[in-house]
Formats: sequence, structure tokens, C-alpha cells
Amino acid sequence: MDSGDKSTLSTIGQEMKSNPPSILRATRRKFGVARAAKQKTAILLSKARQAGVKIPSYPASKLGK
Repeated sequence: MDSGDKSTLSTIGQEMKSNPPSILRATRRKFGVARAAKQKTAILLSKARQAGVKIPSYPASKLGK
């Protein structure tokens, strides 16, 4: 990642921290803090990919069953 990508990630992260999506609250209430944190990370990476940041996708073979 170059410095532009890192600044974009930082900007998106600050936005997520100051204005979290409402779905996170519902997930935290229903499934717990750990699952909401994973969802927050997934949303952050999704927004970054939409903004053009080159983030490699996680190989399916590494995902838990």
C-alpha cells in the first residue's frame, strides 16, 4: 500500500469511529462485541475497496469452517 492508500484508510476509519453504522449496534446487541468488531472491519475494508484502495481479498482456504 502506498501513502495515499494509508491516508484513505485512516480517513475511512475516522469516519467509522465518529459515525458508526447503525447495523453495528444491532449486531453488538444480538451477537456480541466480538462479532460487531469483525463486522466493523469488514465494512471498513469494503468502503476502502470502493474508494479504490488495493486490498487483497482473504483466500477462502484460510477461512474457518
